[in-house]
Amino acid sequence: MPFALCSLLSVLCSMLPPSLRYKSFAPSGLECYYGPVKPEDLLRISKPSRYMGGELNSVVKDPDRVKLKFALAFPDAYEVGMSHLGFQILYHLLNEYPGVACERAFAPWPDMEKLLREKGVPLCSLESSRPLREFDVVGFSLQYELNYTGVLNILDLAGIPLRAQQREDGYPLVIGGGPCALNPEPLADFFDLFLLGDGEEAALEICREMIASRERGEKKETLLERMSRIQGVYVPSFFRPEYGTDGRIREMVLLKNDLPQITRRILPDLETGAFPSRPILPFMEVIHDRLNIEIARGCTRGCRFCQAGMIYRPLRERSPRKILDLVKAGLENTGYDEVSLLSLSTGDYSCIDPLISSILDHTRAGRVALSFPSLRVETLTPSLIQRVQEVRKTGFTLAPEAGTERLRRVINKGNTEEDLLFTIQQVFSANWRLVKLYFMIGLPTEGEEDLEGIVALCRKALQVARRSKGSAHINVAVSTFIPKAHTPFQWEAQSSMDEVQRKHQFLRKKLDRHGLNFKWTDPRLSFLEGVFARGDRRLGGALETAYSLGCRLDGWGEHFRYERWEKAFSQSGIDPAIYSRMRGLGEILPWDHLDSRVSKSFLREERERALQAISTPDCRRASCNGCGVCFGADSLSNRIASGEDAGTRLPFPAAPGKNASFPVRRFRCRLTKLGPARLLGHLEFSQLLNRAFRRAKVPLAYSQGFHPLPKIAFGPPLPVGYESLAEYVDFQIQGRFRPEEALLQLNRVLPQGVEMTEGQEIPLKFPSIFDNIYAILYDIWVHGPSGAREEKIGRFEKAGTFPVIWSRKNRSIDLKIFLNSVKLLDDRTIRLWLLFGPEGTLRPEEALAFIFGWSEQQRPDMRIRKIDVQFKGSEPCPPRS
Repeated sequence: MPFALCSLLSVLCSMLPPSLRYKSFAPSGLECYYGPVKPEDLLRISKPSRYMGGELNSVVKDPDRVKLKFALAFPDAYEVGMSHLGFQILYHLLNEYPGVACERAFAPWPDMEKLLREKGVPLCSLESSRPLREFDVVGFSLQYELNYTGVLNILDLAGIPLRAQQREDGYPLVIGGGPCALNPEPLADFFDLFLLGDGEEAALEICREMIASRERGEKKETLLERMSRIQGVYVPSFFRPEYGTDGRIREMVLLKNDLPQITRRILPDLETGAFPSRPILPFMEVIHDRLNIEIARGCTRGCRFCQAGMIYRPLRERSPRKILDLVKAGLENTGYDEVSLLSLSTGDYSCIDPLISSILDHTRAGRVALSFPSLRVETLTPSLIQRVQEVRKTGFTLAPEAGTERLRRVINKGNTEEDLLFTIQQVFSANWRLVKLYFMIGLPTEGEEDLEGIVALCRKALQVARRSKGSAHINVAVSTFIPKAHTPFQWEAQSSMDEVQRKHQFLRKKLDRHGLNFKWTDPRLSFLEGVFARGDRRLGGALETAYSLGCRLDGWGEHFRYERWEKAFSQSGIDPAIYSRMRGLGEILPWDHLDSRVSKSFLREERERALQAISTPDCRRASCNGCGVCFGADSLSNRIASGEDAGTRLPFPAAPGKNASFPVRRFRCRLTKLGPARLLGHLEFSQLLNRAFRRAKVPLAYSQGFHPLPKIAFGPPLPVGYESLAEYVDFQIQGRFRPEEALLQLNRVLPQGVEMTEGQEIPLKFPSIFDNIYAILYDIWVHGPSGAREEKIGRFEKAGTFPVIWSRKNRSIDLKIFLNSVKLLDDRTIRLWLLFGPEGTLRPEEALAFIFGWSEQQRPDMRIRKIDVQFKGSEPCPPRS
């Protein structure tokens, strides 16, 4: 994936230390840099405001007034990390704690990494541009095994030694948490400690111990001993694995006396857990670009392949009233147009019907859509389908997982073919055009008949869909089963890459027909994920070697280089296939010394039931299955939302609706794009304004149809790096609207550098901004010696024609037709009037290059500001008749 300048500038620009900032010679003392933007410009731009890098709702604390500086690091790209809800929860939780400043860092894209290394710039946090090396703690969110090279890359770019034993007392404490911490052994040599389980309570306990230790002046070893007493904390240096001659673990030796059992930390009641009411609002589009609300944690279904279903037990549901409060606050503080209700199985939430009704009562008028990213086939009821489409149709992904009833019993999936076909019929009858079906291959006991079952089930589903919707399409996504730690299938073998490829070929051939779109996961990615998912400490050397060979962002197909991993395993003397083999039931597993609270005896029993194709009932609807999580010393149990909230619609005040008696009106506003806002691309800037309209409660009018959109129209896109005093936006409203009050409210919620300077109502049929522009006025401040600029401008002015080759359009033009006038205001300031027309519009730097004869290499640094727009009429905003 290339470095997306237009979207990532606003993020990566603040990862620079103060020594690399500077002020330009621009007038008025404005901090700026010279555009248009090039990647290397990132290393010399000014510190953005709290809205850039520190985005809306981010937190910036004075580092001199806190006792602990905590860098929360995500070992993948920004758009992935900022989509992760747990990352946002911990960020706000830590920043709400007095004495702690939490800031963020992400893995840079390869070209940014290259630039940082070339310039000798350390990786810094987003909020304060502080090098990560200067933090007290660097905490990694470990969500995916193929992010492990990202951990090493962040440490390396920060100037922090990779291995824990190399880090003396002056370095940050490196900690990790997340689902991968339930088998962290491949990373054990690089981390000081791991946190197993929920972090809401334990993260604060870790911070308190860190602060107390620093005040006592304790050594790192003493601090780690104190940390090891916190429930859920695992210090890997306190254990040493010993291996037998067969390469298997013979013993996990405890190196410290009197250490408590390392047990997964559990937040007993989700209702009391921290949750951000003001989530950070990214300016760029992220993977899950919506308001995410966790309605439940844990699952009682007991799918035997599902690690999350095991390691997040017990089930804890948040109350409907609390969820509604979070939805209301989150929408008010972000301006999102979609709410996603998150859990491992959203349709199983006890109060789902009254909850959805109450949310829609509040959000319907604002055209806020609802989505459910995790739905079981049998929980997608007709009423749920109807409610999803009330505002806007969001996508449906259904997961049968297996193609036959027998194999679904093996994995304890619990749904039937009839469930799926009924749901398909209901969805397409509601006028959906596309549904995604998700399957796994390589499941334990899978045979050829199970692959045929996938084909048959998909064909039946398409037939049912086409009876309801003639243009129906179904995407069939197939992934490879990967055995994970702490599941009933943790002992099973993983299919070889050759076997997976054979199955892919079979399915691709059978499903290659109109209406079915077959997609699959690269078998090499799945194999490598499986190696590290059940790996041991010996993989640390291979991981470090792979990193040194250039492995980065391995979860992104375009950056994945399997041949480098093969070389790394070879140089490390490791056969990775040993980690995909069947494990013996009596074998010591790398994670056996870590207690997930689900007993190993229960996992064995579930495995035996799987081999006999016997289902295990949902413990929420049947008796306790004895997994070992509930009813112990901690008195844990499933917590179900119930009582008065469960049976009726909640009394949640509805948002004011649009009154049909109000006419649709159209307005045109002029606004600025200055300072840090110049780093936003056109799409990001458009989204920023759209969400600002929502936060300001402007009653926008919407289009009709399948996907209603607000009626907002912009002028020509401004290149990234340009400033502007004359951007224009048209919008239509329907409802109570007082322009003067609305502009004031909009300016209160807009970020620094963006301001509505004037606005006026215009006729509904008046020409668009694009159609009404005649010319655009720019001022350009040019760096470097002035040379013969006045002479060359005079030569252009006197010429009758000025033929040039416009390389961007690959054609010859007369510059006189495109450039109305050019003036030298002083030695460094040039003013241009560029004509705007159907043949295209020159960029200011292009026009100057033609006049002064600059090549691409000779073009000096410059700062460009759009000053004004001349419209074809006398006024940009004629009065409404």
